[in-house]
Amino acid sequence: MKRALVATLWAVSVAMTGTSALAGPTVYRCGPDRNVYSQLPCTDGEAVDARDGRTAKQRADAEAAAHRQAEVGSKMEQDRLAREAAIRPSSAMNLAPVAHAASAPKASPAKGKTKKAKGHKATDDDLRIIVPAAKGKPAK
Repeated sequence: MKRALVATLWAVSVAMTGTSALAGPTVYRCGPDRNVYSQLPCTDGEAVDARDGRTAKQRADAEAAAHRQAEVGSKMEQDRLAREAAIRPSSAMNLAPVAHAASAPKASPAKGKTKKAKGHKATDDDLRIIVPAAKGKPAK
């Protein structure tokens, strides 16, 4: 339906403008170096043939190649998005050096200062905090 509407509108526009739509607009080459192009005539300008010199088959082949390239590009984008969605970001990491339990010196608790929770046995993984006594003052 949409294609038929576009074709009809194009046919009407060609019929209304005559052959000028097929010939293309007049382009003028202007400037002292002749490197300025304009659709408006200039004093020192000359008309340039700006029509497409390709045959209908060459235009159709070029359009087909552009369509294939667009399809390949779309497929590549879909593949890239799928790969990016499949990648799971790595977990946050601590870059500080890790002290291993086997190489860490074992801290001994001060006498009478350890309190154990009821029903819990201390393991090497438990956190132990030891506060040394101040110099010259006996520990309470």
